[in-house]
Amino acid sequence: MVEKNATLIDRVHLQKYIYLLNLFCSQEIEPVDFEKTFLQIRREDNYWMSGSFNESIDRVLNSFFLDLDEYNPDNLFDKNDVFNINEKELRKRANDTLQKLLILSN
Repeated sequence: MVEKNATLIDRVHLQKYIYLLNLFCSQEIEPVDFEKTFLQIRREDNYWMSGSFNESIDRVLNSFFLDLDEYNPDNLFDKNDVFNINEKELRKRANDTLQKLLILSN
């Protein structure tokens, strides 16, 4: 299935997530600050919470939100817990998410 391109309003609302993911992926902010900021922005984002993003963008953002929920700092990371990821894996998934959002925002 081919998704329509992001609308202008989708692209505007995506910018905060793209910016934040870029800061995290380039290691300009620490995981704890990234997690706190991402969750705060999402909590206050009526556009996302109302399901206004196109389906592809919504799927990518929701998937990453679940990834962030599985994240634990290295000192709390349990490699035997399949619903647990460490900082290295979170950065990998954040980078994948960033790349997908950049493509979808064009």
